[in-house]
Amino acid sequence: MNRFPKIALCQINSTVGDLRGNARKITEWINKAQSEGAELIVFPELSLIGYPPKDLLLKTRFLEEQRERLEEIAAVTSDVPVIVGCVHFLPRDPTHNHDLYDLSARANVRWKLFNSAVLLRNGKIERRIHKTHLPDYDVFDEMRYFSGPPSMPKSAECSVTSDSVTELSSGVKAGITICEDIWVEQGPASCMKGLGADLVVNISASPFYARKFQSRLDMLSRRAGEVGLPLVYVNAVGGQDDLIFDGRSVVVTEEGKVVALARGFEEDLLIYDGGTREIQHEIGESEEIWHALVLGLRDYVHKNGFTKVVLGISGGIDSALVAVLTAEALGSENVLGLVMPSRYTSKQSLKDALLLTNNLRIKTEPLPIDDLVEAYKKSLAEYMDISKPDVTVQNIQARIRGNLLMAFSNKFGHLVLATGNKSELATGYATLYGDMAGGLAPIGDVPKTLVYELVRWYNAREGTDQIPAGILQRAPSAELAPGQRDQDDLPPYELLDQVLELYVEENLSSKEIREKGFDEELVHSVIRRIDKAEFKRRQAAPILKITPRAFGFGRRMPVTNRYEG
Repeated sequence: MNRFPKIALCQINSTVGDLRGNARKITEWINKAQSEGAELIVFPELSLIGYPPKDLLLKTRFLEEQRERLEEIAAVTSDVPVIVGCVHFLPRDPTHNHDLYDLSARANVRWKLFNSAVLLRNGKIERRIHKTHLPDYDVFDEMRYFSGPPSMPKSAECSVTSDSVTELSSGVKAGITICEDIWVEQGPASCMKGLGADLVVNISASPFYARKFQSRLDMLSRRAGEVGLPLVYVNAVGGQDDLIFDGRSVVVTEEGKVVALARGFEEDLLIYDGGTREIQHEIGESEEIWHALVLGLRDYVHKNGFTKVVLGISGGIDSALVAVLTAEALGSENVLGLVMPSRYTSKQSLKDALLLTNNLRIKTEPLPIDDLVEAYKKSLAEYMDISKPDVTVQNIQARIRGNLLMAFSNKFGHLVLATGNKSELATGYATLYGDMAGGLAPIGDVPKTLVYELVRWYNAREGTDQIPAGILQRAPSAELAPGQRDQDDLPPYELLDQVLELYVEENLSSKEIREKGFDEELVHSVIRRIDKAEFKRRQAAPILKITPRAFGFGRRMPVTNRYEG
């Protein structure tokens, strides 16, 4: 290739189902890219409908409207080719007996669906390239909806056809692939050079989790070296339900060198035409997770039509972390904190709760709950011994607080945020319809030890104890009984979180974990708690995913389950 073409990597934040809004944004960005002299304009995977669309794909009108919007976008294109991610659909043959294991056929019997990259040029839809490898692991469920390419080459050595390669006005040829296709060794990208391509373009919607970015870069560098072609990778950015997309679109040379990198966790129009662009400095893991949580929280709130949130501020470290994340994501003026002390709330906790809300300049409402607790106890006294703060009385307190939060949500239209962390949700150390109540659990995938790391990072960034030092120094406690501490009921978090990671994220057995040097009783206790708490997690608020295996859609365990180990 004599000259690298000027390519616009359009890293946009689409909203699932917002066909009109997404189409408008794509059109605006096409105009921006054309004004910059782009010779090829590229958008992420399924950028027209948002990722993942899930069962919206079963709605015929949704598919038809998407096609209409695509035609509107095509109408504004010039001789500069534009690649947009969308769904292509064809009528199924009603006389064909579908394979019992054809999941996409059983999910949508009327249409055959393809996850596609559509090439638009000169006012028309010029061609469609279909995704070959459909992921069905972790949070992915594409085999439920999509089919592979309708026609495949006869050669077993190549999984794409020449239709996947398009020529630009400069004569340079670009081979087009979609997300998972680039992760597969000897996959579609390996065929592109033989089909005449000068570079490979991959459109993607690759969800974030901590430490994934470097492994993604390593894979892209390795793949570019394997195929012997430069690689242009355009990733989605933004929050969608529990998923967060980090962007960080990239250009890699055929030698595997990263020469251009888009911003992380925000929209970016990256124009690349050769040479080496200044690469942003790598950020540490805590900062990376922080940006992900802020983005996921902001998009979840705004994309679901909310502007303000309400949460309980206890004076503990979990609610403190959620408060500062929310203030940064939405602005302090859009956060309401309820301080709901009981007779068991320490003076220091109350002091720290008020100091925190003052530091963050968020509105605070004090709502003592002792009178409500006594009213509950009086109603129940005829039926049970309610005189001691056992688990029944403890949960009453938590549920009263949940009810108060929901009352503010109903009256003022605020979204309730649950403040529990991953360690608590894993072990069931949380109250259904109490502290688990809410529309989103922002730190539900953040283990307790990481909560402390994020708080320390935040205070260091701010250069002051925005989160009061007393919150960091005090032993964690739900403060639902006299002298209560988490460590009276749970193993030390330093050990618990290690076992949690090995069991949930790495999927190791009890035996394999013990072989790593962990005490047998500890391992058995933690695993038993995790397994027995599945019914609680099934009813929990959505959780922002920041680890390789979060609770929720990516980990589908049965509630009724007697297997141990």
